[in-house]
Amino acid sequence: MRRGAATRAVLVLTLLAPGAFAERFEIRSGEEENLVRFRSSAPLESFDGKTRAVSGWIRADLPALSESVVVFVEADLATLDTGIDLRNAHMRENHLHTDDFPKAVFRGGRIVDPIEGSWDSEGRARFSLAGMFSLHGVTRPLAVPVEIRRGKNGSLLIETAFEIRLSDFEIPRPQFLLLRLNEVQRVHVRIVAHPLAAEQEEAP
Repeated sequence: MRRGAATRAVLVLTLLAPGAFAERFEIRSGEEENLVRFRSSAPLESFDGKTRAVSGWIRADLPALSESVVVFVEADLATLDTGIDLRNAHMRENHLHTDDFPKAVFRGGRIVDPIEGSWDSEGRARFSLAGMFSLHGVTRPLAVPVEIRRGKNGSLLIETAFEIRLSDFEIPRPQFLLLRLNEVQRVHVRIVAHPLAAEQEEAP
């Protein structure tokens, strides 16, 4: 190989290095560790809505976490449970319109805040991840604070909490006695992602 070609080859390998070492992790719907919860606090009424129907995948270069993180996470809104069946029906049919928009989806891959030292002594990393959030047929940019912890058998435990405004996603805000929602909703997400073997790593 001539020197020029060899130099170009080395340059290409260097540019591809972060992605080349990325591992893929799977988020499995229905697992006990998974939880998406929103908290609604309005005058005279507060309640939670929850689902464990969270799925997706993550690609991350763990030794160089700040250089390679790609996330796809979706939650099945038709399974959200507020503890009252009639309230669930009102929320799904009249406000989230889950027949037309069944999923909330986050796609991300750009770290906003640099990671200081990446992993700490307790096996945790914290950063802000920017991506696009789709809800109720509307997609908007969203940056969320993320904490990743190393779990058992190579898994990753991931948590984030953030706020959304219903009007930003064209969700009508109910004011009925049974279902009162604040304009701003606090969302908490906790998921576990399991490592995949090399032969399973065909990303969607």
